[in-house]
Amino acid sequence: MKWNEHAITIEEACRISAAKPALAYNAAPVISKGERERGELQPIEGTRVFDDIYWVGSRSVGAIAIDTGDGLILIDDGSNEEEARFMERSIRRLGLDPADIRMIIISHEHFDHYGGTTYFLEQVCPNAKVAISRLGWNLLQTVPTEFAFTQPRPTRADLLLEDGMCIRHGHTEILTVATPGHSLGCMSFIISSAWKGEPLRVAMLGGSAVWPNQPEIRSYQSSLAYFKLFTDLAQCNAFTGTHQPQAAIDAVRLAVEGEGSHPWICRPEELDQVYYQDYRDRLVKTLQNPGLQTYRKPVPAKGGLPRIEGSPIPELEE
Repeated sequence: MKWNEHAITIEEACRISAAKPALAYNAAPVISKGERERGELQPIEGTRVFDDIYWVGSRSVGAIAIDTGDGLILIDDGSNEEEARFMERSIRRLGLDPADIRMIIISHEHFDHYGGTTYFLEQVCPNAKVAISRLGWNLLQTVPTEFAFTQPRPTRADLLLEDGMCIRHGHTEILTVATPGHSLGCMSFIISSAWKGEPLRVAMLGGSAVWPNQPEIRSYQSSLAYFKLFTDLAQCNAFTGTHQPQAAIDAVRLAVEGEGSHPWICRPEELDQVYYQDYRDRLVKTLQNPGLQTYRKPVPAKGGLPRIEGSPIPELEE
């Protein structure tokens, strides 16, 4: 089996998506609370990352623009209108036309990844398709307007992404993999690309932070292992991501300009250490939080119900 052997067009994916029900848009989920305070925009100059992939954004979050040869695909779109406007200008400065965006893919249902959707659809690319996981879309119609789920939320989704769906547009193929943990509806991606004409298969985990509760930690842990099955199958030899420090973007820019090796390109056998290890380290650090509530195992007792004692987390018991 090849990672991309069942690739379908955007239009075909939309038809498949429409065949299943989803919740209607809800502008005001019940038990709505106040919005999270937003920080000041701290821009980072956008850069070409690979031959046809670009990174635009700020110190808080970025977006990935892909030139498919038949329009652009944008993965994530910032926290709000201000950030989306900056991303739009960055795309233009890189020699691309934001009006050519054919599809906006929202990696997961947190405001810093969907907050610019309304601006892009109303002001930049009104005909673009919007894609998000079915679970992520449904969650945004029910979860209160608080913390990571603030407004403005996407008002429509043309394509509800499925686990294992591979979309082909122009010369680009994008495999979507369900990786809950950072959020319930988080999706990760394998993207076809190239570097100096040589083929690349780019891994992109949709979420990075680990929330300190057991269900999400264990979902995150299993999702890392699950996504690795796909990146191993695809023999991924590059990676990218939206949350990036200034230093990481500067290093990529230097490599693109011909100074030094590219920090986001590796041999397939190196991906585990240069990419996944950082996510595993975050996971273990969260597991080692002394205030974390743990799963507890039953201990047999004489008569009555078993008593509960101890922790079944092997990495903390060694």
